[in-house]
Amino acid sequence: MMDVRFECVFEGKRLYVVVAPDGEQVLFTGTVPQCRRFIEVYREKVERARMRDRKGNRSFQTIS
Repeated sequence: MMDVRFECVFEGKRLYVVVAPDGEQVLFTGTVPQCRRFIEVYREKVERARMRDRKGNRSFQTIS
């Protein structure tokens, strides 16, 4: 699961980072609402990619 961590205060704004599940790679930097939106969009993209991959696998199975 992705994690949101405090990074710094920049020009009066608190900035946070979204960290990958491995805890090492920073995926996004922004305010808390921006980080939440990033996670939401990321999950939607992953789900769409999984569905696309499943559909692709079905068509290969029917050809055989």
